Amino acid sequence: MVRVIELAALRILFLMYDHLPAFRPDVAVLFGKELPKLGIQSDLLGQLASGRSVAEAHAWPAGQVFLHGRERKGILGHMLRPLLDVSLLWRVNSEHRLIQVRDKIRTGLIALLYARVSGRKMAYWMSFPFVEGFRIRHEEIGRRQGLLVWLVNGLRAVSARSLYYGFLAARVDHLFVQSDAMLEFMAGKGVARARMTAVPMGVDAAHFKNVCAPSVRPSLFEGRQVIAYLGVLSRSRKSEFLLDVLAAVRASMPNAFLLLAGDAASEDEQIWFREQIAVRGLSDHVWLTGWLPQAQALPLLKCAALGLSPFPRDYLFDTNSPTKAIEYLALGIPCVGNENPDQRLVLESSEGGLCVPMDVTSFRDAALKLLSDPEYAKDCGVRGQAWVAQHRSYQAIAAKVAAVYQQLLAR
Repeated sequence: MVRVIELAALRILFLMYDHLPAFRPDVAVLFGKELPKLGIQSDLLGQLASGRSVAEAHAWPAGQVFLHGRERKGILGHMLRPLLDVSLLWRVNSEHRLIQVRDKIRTGLIALLYARVSGRKMAYWMSFPFVEGFRIRHEEIGRRQGLLVWLVNGLRAVSARSLYYGFLAARVDHLFVQSDAMLEFMAGKGVARARMTAVPMGVDAAHFKNVCAPSVRPSLFEGRQVIAYLGVLSRSRKSEFLLDVLAAVRASMPNAFLLLAGDAASEDEQIWFREQIAVRGLSDHVWLTGWLPQAQALPLLKCAALGLSPFPRDYLFDTNSPTKAIEYLALGIPCVGNENPDQRLVLESSEGGLCVPMDVTSFRDAALKLLSDPEYAKDCGVRGQAWVAQHRSYQAIAAKVAAVYQQLLAR
């Protein structure tokens, strides 16, 4: 029988891959807002993001924040991060019965050793298959940025595979993954299913439902049928596909316009994507906003007739839980997405959009169906918003995660 844990006493020491302050919703909302309601506090450890102040990082509502170092680009920054994390582990105190590391393999190894020596539980939060991402990044860059960068990226890819699959993932007390597909992928690497929990992406449903379009519609949208995309742009995501879909839609509906609320993560990919827009002659029909705070991005999305969520079908992306589809539906915007396993579940269960193969013709036809039938599109938006509130709100997800912590600490 599982012993009942008093969760009011639970305080997590949480080391994160992202620089602080925390901004991803599965941290900011789940750990910053919903889990504290269930008595679970989290102290964040990490490095300060470029352009952000110490005061911003410390404005964390669910515990304390401990910083050591600032964001550094390049090889030196990559090498220093685990050393900076080690210097933060002395912040552990008797209240921290659980150490949790998110997406930091080398730091995870150090934290696992510390947890074993100090008699604490250790959880790892795998939000993305970084090992596979490192390999793809190495292959994509090649030697364009010089021999040293190529060698470092190759070493990172090889060592991460060995350390994570061969040692860390199988030895932590619990592994949180992002989808059922990722859980099965890791089970294939030898991790026991009983020691894993799939935590799909969610939203702060109440917040999204209250988002309104700008009182003055942006002039770029006047007379346009706006199609939206929210998030990261990259070669690995085949983000140029969005531009090809726009061109195909414009052949039948010339006033179609693409809002891209996001950007590429690296400078080389930012340059690449802007070149893709220009070479297709779409510069006057695309608004690439760059990175925006959520408070600015979401009202712009409310101006859109639909949202696009293409995910390349391979073992890297099939394990993801797509945030975009959930966010569009939470805003009441119908979504056109492809058959990523979790995304297909969301779109078919919610009836909040159309799930089609990831080819230009299928996306074009689905987009035109929604654009040419506003009542159908509105119904999709209403159904999708209701489904997300019930199944993918972080309030519901928090209860599931809290139960896992309770069982973990009872062992």
